Amino acid sequence: MKYLMMMVKLALLLTATIARAQQQPASPAAPATLPTELECRVLTGRVTDPFAYPLTGATIMLRIPGQGFSPDAFSTNSEGHYIITAKQAIPRNTVMEVTAVGYATLELPLINCKPLDLTMMPLVSTSYKGKPRNKKPSGSGKVR
Repeated sequence: MKYLMMMVKLALLLTATIARAQQQPASPAAPATLPTELECRVLTGRVTDPFAYPLTGATIMLRIPGQGFSPDAFSTNSEGHYIITAKQAIPRNTVMEVTAVGYATLELPLINCKPLDLTMMPLVSTSYKGKPRNKKPSGSGKVR
């Protein structure tokens, strides 16, 4: 009798496994589509140097893929803050380009409308290539 009960349980287990194996796999969820535009027309933030000092006069431009740069350029105030106001909704793949004299250019893709606080790194070296001064001796022995 025990043998018979064990065989029945084994048969039920195997049929359940076979039935499960023949089921169609669940269809994958459809990928969520992102809107083609961000939901904002205003972007704000602050631009600083590595020591957290504000960068005054840093230039911010928006580069839209396939269209080039936006005609408007924005700059930071004396506290390093900027406000970008767009006439139309900003496309999703827009790249924000930040430049400042003596600092490396930053290029950031815009993902959302949250305020962006940016830290710009100084250029490694700045050199001045000037014309060397030629010293010519005069007839009196003085060097000019």
